[in-house]
Amino acid sequence: MDNESYLVFCKAELRSVFENTKAGKPDDKLKYRVEGLFHAAKLLGILSTEQASAIIESEHQAVFGESVSERLKRKTQLKQLKESDLEAYFNIPTIERL
Repeated sequence: MDNESYLVFCKAELRSVFENTKAGKPDDKLKYRVEGLFHAAKLLGILSTEQASAIIESEHQAVFGESVSERLKRKTQLKQLKESDLEAYFNIPTIERL
């Protein structure tokens, strides 16, 4: 397997992780495997940390329609709302809380 094929495989696996999460079926085993793939790519000099971050951001944007930081911020706000005002939390349509 050449470097380009390896990166294509990494991206496909990463997308699977995000798609599973979006479908409500997170797969921690696959997630950790993908982390290992990216770590190996960095160790072998196939990817820099910046390139790996860009790939993660790109795939996340493609699946979730928002950046990693935007999604984290939104999920944190929802969690705080759930803890402080359960009724207001449940007034938000379920599809928007995902």
